Amino acid sequence: MSSPSPAPRRPRPWRRRLLAPLIYTAALLLMLEEWLWDASQAVLARIPAWPLLVRLQRWVERLSPYAALLIFLAPTLLLLPVKILALLSITHGHPTLGLCIVLIAKVLGTALVARIYALTRRSLLSLAWFQRYHDKLMEIKARLLAQLHASAGWRQLQRLRQSLREGMLRLRLRLAATPSSPLARILRLVRRLVARMRRR
Repeated sequence: MSSPSPAPRRPRPWRRRLLAPLIYTAALLLMLEEWLWDASQAVLARIPAWPLLVRLQRWVERLSPYAALLIFLAPTLLLLPVKILALLSITHGHPTLGLCIVLIAKVLGTALVARIYALTRRSLLSLAWFQRYHDKLMEIKARLLAQLHASAGWRQLQRLRQSLREGMLRLRLRLAATPSSPLARILRLVRRLVARMRRR
């Protein structure tokens, strides 16, 4: 007679409480990375279609899988000296300069990697091991975001965002009802300035 199989071990409550801040931090960082990714793609999409840039992008799209992998990893390797420079700036008493360098490198690096990934995605996913790790990473990301979205703090944040949206809507309706108020005039002036800057 076979012995009954042991019941699956459940994570201990203290371990869940200890790991929760790390999980939420990782999920927030993933959301920030995704936002930077999407925002950089939107900015790059506005760059004029220069002939040289178009030819370069077509060349990258036609690369073999391992050549595409080298191009995909290049920004990380190229930005490594910049990050080392930022750390040296911080250790030599220039924390603000070092932090600015890190932030600029992060934004530019994310924009470049996002564009290269969009161009090389088909070639990269043709590598079986890359596809496997890519799917695993997406699974981990989805799990972390699901835990974040299920948390009480996230629900409170969503309620706060909804309250802010409703407040902004009420403010717009009030300004539309009183177009001669000083605040309505200032907002119209700001909108005209923004529209003029976008046309340049």
